[in-house]
Amino acid sequence: MEFFQENIHLTEVLVQLIAFLIVFFTLKKFAWKPLLAIIQSRRERFESEWGGIEKTKQEVAALQKDYLAHLQKIEEEARAKMQEAVQEGRRLAREIQEKARLESQTSFEKAKANIELEVQKARLTLRQEIADLSIRVAEKILTEKMAGAQQEKKALEILGELEKKL
Repeated sequence: MEFFQENIHLTEVLVQLIAFLIVFFTLKKFAWKPLLAIIQSRRERFESEWGGIEKTKQEVAALQKDYLAHLQKIEEEARAKMQEAVQEGRRLAREIQEKARLESQTSFEKAKANIELEVQKARLTLRQEIADLSIRVAEKILTEKMAGAQQEKKALEILGELEKKL
């Protein structure tokens, strides 16, 4: 204690205390308030930027949601158009099949009519040839005077020859 009593002077302590208080209040008035203001402004700026980041995240999330909804809508429209195209293709295929069926039926009817016409022509020609052959057979029979059995035999021979020619 002696050491403190000898080395510590009350006037020096008071002077240092007064100087400290002057420096403290001066700094408080001129430096502390501006420093607190700067710190507060930085804190507010960080909070506003953080709020802006959060707001931007929300906007990005909303845009992403809208984008996905729009993409889904586009996919649904594409699917619907593909279904329409498939249905249109099926309809066209049915129309083509029906048209082909009608054309084949028409061709068949025409061919059938042509065949009937050819058959009628062949029958007419055959009738004319039969009439000619009958006349020739009758002429041969009349030119050769034969008995009933011979006439029948000769008629069968002539008919056999005519069948071979046809």
